[in-house]
Amino acid sequence: MKLNKDEQVLYDFFCQVGTVNNSVDYPLVLINSWLHRDHESVVADYDKKDEVLDAYNHCIIASSLDKPLYEAIKKIKGWK
Repeated sequence: MKLNKDEQVLYDFFCQVGTVNNSVDYPLVLINSWLHRDHESVVADYDKKDEVLDAYNHCIIASSLDKPLYEAIKKIKGWK
């Protein structure tokens, strides 16, 4: 698995935050709340929030979000 810088940032974020709930749903909800500045819906922060949002925006533009997301799901779920 070779991820570019943005993909690696997202992968690390998905794994770190997603492992808590055994799901990548929460990290995606968190990103969505940050993007929409909906601070009331999700009361969580991440020390590299700006880096994650930049990486997310770059990956959306480059259509490469699926790779870090899939790799994070594999790790969280224990898939080989």
